[in-house]
Amino acid sequence: MVHVPSLPAADRLVLAELSGVAGRYGNGTDRDRPRDEAIAAVHKVTTDPRLLGVQAGVAMADPHGISGPTVELLEAAGADMTVAAEHAAEVRERLEAQGTRYDHG
Repeated sequence: MVHVPSLPAADRLVLAELSGVAGRYGNGTDRDRPRDEAIAAVHKVTTDPRLLGVQAGVAMADPHGISGPTVELLEAAGADMTVAAEHAAEVRERLEAQGTRYDHG
């Protein structure tokens, strides 16, 4: 499950599935598939703007700086980008506290 203790377990399970689907279509094996197909795949998991935003925030906090396409996909799918920015800040803070370095912008 995804580490968002404030969310119910059911939401964390959705986020775990969403992470796989969004990552596959954003940066992974299906990254070259049509955008409407990618959005439809994301929407099969959830259309909840808040959950889409949480997952976009996780991607935004990527310490390697390679998850831009995943963020763009989730935004196109209806992610609440205010939620995304807030969650990205939380994730980044937690990762930095664990010793993760952010050497990119």
